Amino acid sequence: MPENQLQKAEAAQRRTERVMLRIPIRVLCFGGRAGDFSEDTYTLVVNRDGALIALKHRPAPGDTVRIINLENLREADFRVVGMTRTEGGEVSEWGVECGDNERTLWDIDFPEPMDSQSKNAGALLECQGCRKQAFVVLSLTEVEMLESAGKLERLCNQCGELSSWGYADVERHPKKVSPGTEARAAPEPPAKWDRKTERRFQKRVALKLPALVRNHKGVQEIGKTEDISKGGLGLCLGMELGLGERVTVVCPYSADGQTIEQKAEVRRRVVLFAGKKSFYGLRYVGE
Repeated sequence: MPENQLQKAEAAQRRTERVMLRIPIRVLCFGGRAGDFSEDTYTLVVNRDGALIALKHRPAPGDTVRIINLENLREADFRVVGMTRTEGGEVSEWGVECGDNERTLWDIDFPEPMDSQSKNAGALLECQGCRKQAFVVLSLTEVEMLESAGKLERLCNQCGELSSWGYADVERHPKKVSPGTEARAAPEPPAKWDRKTERRFQKRVALKLPALVRNHKGVQEIGKTEDISKGGLGLCLGMELGLGERVTVVCPYSADGQTIEQKAEVRRRVVLFAGKKSFYGLRYVGE
């Protein structure tokens, strides 16, 4: 991907906080430089104004595509920013940006980007009254309350009153779509996203916590988790780790607080953002 297109794609991601969320979508393109196509696929990352999506087809930067969220059946036009990653096979990763600020295709409220070095956490929560979803910046104390009680009391601007909020479901499912343009089957995840590695014994939540990861050479990096379960976590790092490598994890991490170290093994690795970072799925292991 050319450097200027990469910068534009990353700038779109920085306007609001991003969430790694697999939402089923239908992508329609008419009159693009890659020809007309219709494809059922999924998002990899979403924020208020755009997304990273997986596609078998190869649109061109600047093409306009219509995206239908198959979970809520909302739709909007997006501009293709460019390709950000390819697995060398049929499936590639594309950055897309919505030009209509009034559209809320994902039905999620997003805050401004979080500082990866901040002490704050963040979580994708859902109002238990009206089912409105929002990514909420939280203190570590609020995270502990949420973990303990399973909910937080906060104002819902849709209900117009205080309501209970809990973790939103990250397992998204499509609704039935009326017959229309014939769509290609959704692409299977690339090999490194093997479905066997997606099976979890514990519920996964979209929770961003400060975390420190240290490899066997003592090289360490501080970042934010993307998702967490009782058996492990996922996060993006600039450091190089290999599949099966053992690391030390401190999560949540605080430079001036009490920390607990845990051993983990790298079970997934996916290169992101044109090779600048990788997403790692870590599973906790015994000594």
